[in-house]
Amino acid sequence: MTKYLLKRLFWMVPLLVGISLISFLIMHLAPGDITTTEASFNPKASEESRQKLRALYHLDEPVLVQYGLWVKRIAALDFGTSFATHQRPVFWDKKDDKGNVSSGMIKQALPITLLINVLSLVLIIAVALPLGVISAVTQNRPPDRAITLFVFIGFAIPSFWLALMLMYWTGVSNNWLPISGLHSVGYEKMAFLAQGWDTLKHLVLPVFISSLGGLAGISLFIRNGMLDVLHQDYITTARAKGLQENTVVYKHALRNALLPLITILGLSIPGLIGGSVIAESIFAIPGMGKLFYDAVLMRDFPVIMGILTIGSALTLVGNLLADLAYAWADPRVRRGISQ
Repeated sequence: MTKYLLKRLFWMVPLLVGISLISFLIMHLAPGDITTTEASFNPKASEESRQKLRALYHLDEPVLVQYGLWVKRIAALDFGTSFATHQRPVFWDKKDDKGNVSSGMIKQALPITLLINVLSLVLIIAVALPLGVISAVTQNRPPDRAITLFVFIGFAIPSFWLALMLMYWTGVSNNWLPISGLHSVGYEKMAFLAQGWDTLKHLVLPVFISSLGGLAGISLFIRNGMLDVLHQDYITTARAKGLQENTVVYKHALRNALLPLITILGLSIPGLIGGSVIAESIFAIPGMGKLFYDAVLMRDFPVIMGILTIGSALTLVGNLLADLAYAWADPRVRRGISQ
């Protein structure tokens, strides 16, 4: 197992370099850059000023030279400085010459995205698991048909449209829930419990929208896995021995049906950090998804590459953790790795 782990860690380095290089090249194939964006806000900007700005950001250098400069900074764990947002650092906090501290953009947005997506993941597992089991146990009966209908609706309904409808219904028409941001006006002056309640109300809609698609997918995944396991010979043998149906379903079938779910949970790690562009943009939540969306619009290359690099690294780590967890849960995989 140790040899396998070291081998996987070794190969993660060239994979990460290759992913970052491809991302960097594709990003620079897009038309325009930060000078184009800034010039659009200032019609009087001359071509000379744009060229000076390009030289300041090293955008006049060849792409591979720019990539080399970026790798040099990343090797020192420096994600650079934003082109667009008041020269703020991309990740770490930095002090200027006057001693003023500028907070890192990713560092500021990351906790918000983590909170929303962890809550969404908990909601998905808590709801999808029983739905998938009930759907499999009641195959081709009314509960199964109702759950399957819900799953197809969850897949088909556009999340941005549902978010707008819920905002209008719960916020505009009935004033039940806030429809933007994470805090109300005057949040700092509220008592501790009032602050918690205010934040909870702001999180209801974003968490629901973020979890809807995953809820439908995971419940269908668990249903299909349970159906495969319930038709295995050892399940028939367990029933023939007179075991109670709950014991057969929840102790023998569910345990084996959940093994592939480990892979999905491992691959969900990048999503926890990457955030939801749609939910965060619609509800004006300053998380990673909205930060990435704004950076793309502004052609803010350091911020884009910082988020892509973190997402790529987490994808590789998620794959590794999923493989290790699968090997821990299934002795057959563990024996194959150790050979």
